[in-house]
Amino acid sequence: MVLPIKSIKAQNFLYNTEQFGIRGSMLGGAIAAGADDESMTFYNPAGIHKVPSQVSISLFQPVIRSFGFNSFWGARESSEINTNYGLKPSLISFKFNLKNIELAFIKISKSELTDFFNAKRETTNSNLLNTQYFEYEYKGEDDWFGVGTSFKLTSNIYLGISQFLSISNFEYRNKVFLEELNTANNTSNSYFNSEQTSSYDNTGFITKIGFLYDTNKHDFGFTITTPKYLRILKDGYYTGELTRIDSDHSLGRQIVDNDISPEIRTPWEFSIGYSFLVNKNSKLWLSTSYHTGISDYKVANIKSGNSAFSWVNGNKSVINFGVGYSHQISPTLELSGGFRTNNLAYENKKVSLTKLRNTILDGNQIHFVIGTKFKFKRHDVLLGLDWGTIYDTPNKTSFEYLQDIAELSPNLNGLTKQNITILLTYRFIIDELIKL
Repeated sequence: MVLPIKSIKAQNFLYNTEQFGIRGSMLGGAIAAGADDESMTFYNPAGIHKVPSQVSISLFQPVIRSFGFNSFWGARESSEINTNYGLKPSLISFKFNLKNIELAFIKISKSELTDFFNAKRETTNSNLLNTQYFEYEYKGEDDWFGVGTSFKLTSNIYLGISQFLSISNFEYRNKVFLEELNTANNTSNSYFNSEQTSSYDNTGFITKIGFLYDTNKHDFGFTITTPKYLRILKDGYYTGELTRIDSDHSLGRQIVDNDISPEIRTPWEFSIGYSFLVNKNSKLWLSTSYHTGISDYKVANIKSGNSAFSWVNGNKSVINFGVGYSHQISPTLELSGGFRTNNLAYENKKVSLTKLRNTILDGNQIHFVIGTKFKFKRHDVLLGLDWGTIYDTPNKTSFEYLQDIAELSPNLNGLTKQNITILLTYRFIIDELIKL
């Protein structure tokens, strides 16, 4: 019998979850056309020229995440949705002028993923205790450290470039367990346990090039983001275990490979942004982005003893768009809001005896955001709220590709995933630092 196992995941296929900075956060990231925010190092480096010498800090970003199935065991049985909390900082950025060169530095939490769900059911019949248990976890983070600058080509056209170092780690784990226990003599009539755990670390470089047409009323922006390249660290491991004991079987197998160097490809990204000054106090922002697809490819071999498996990965292309609107109520108060799509690029596929591929429990999401910027002399404070939720689970029948899930006969409809983030960012002009 071949042990059914899972592959390693090494990235978040929801590209549009996190947003950064004062304007970027309040407008849902719809600022590819430029804004007076150091987060332009990420959104469009051609807009760095619009930014004064200042510092932005988000030391902690409170977030509440919920994930799971409401009725995993069937329509008439409820199961508990998992809820977790986070406080990780999302942004540290600053800009200064070095002679005639404008430089902006940024550190962002580009991706932070924590999807966890477990469900347990116990039933009794005379002296027999039947236990069924499922556990799924997919978590990780991707931190970007970057520096950017912009150049003036004409009176209205600017070119910018940012260079990032990306440090990422993602882990994938699932467990399927069943047991029929005779409580009279505390012995198992049948026992089934399938567990898979994998991890991936990756450090490499990403480059973003931006163009900006900047006028008083209309702004147009365009950016190109490269895939990750020049990986200076590739590391990972995989462990898998299967045990089946009943009247017809007595099987056990374990696979361990602690030395794999998978190289997971990331897509090209092309973004277009436009902003329109409605009146002297209001502005409309639009953006759209396209992430290229990647055909299935062999990432690495997993070997254990005499067994070898090919790890296969790939993703589909996705388009996301965002809309934002800002309104200056007074010289000290600005309200902004927007929404953005956050479509899933991953596509679940069946695995074979020799090829491995993860099954990801997720779907297309939409985010709504509203924020307030308070201005005190030369200090700005952002307070806002970002809410994201699944609006569609395309090909949700593919959740059944999760290895060994059929042993539980679960109800895989009604996946729930929500993120509520409190937006908190503080910004000050650099020369104000001396006065603090």
